[in-house]
Amino acid sequence: MNISVNGEEKTVSPDLNIHDLLTVLEMDPTQAGIAVAVDREVIPKTEWQTIEIRENSEVEIIRAVQGG
Repeated sequence: MNISVNGEEKTVSPDLNIHDLLTVLEMDPTQAGIAVAVDREVIPKTEWQTIEIRENSEVEIIRAVQGG
């Protein structure tokens, strides 16, 4: 299935939830400082394992980074 992740087209397996998608993208879904929006709706971390990504979804993943 085709989706957009941070503006980049990706082909992923169907039936992925947000938690699984982060794992496929080699991100640790348990790590603090990650926010995810699907089709412009911010999804609470508590729902990442229940919200499935659909064909043509636009996913935005934001990581907080320390710096100075």
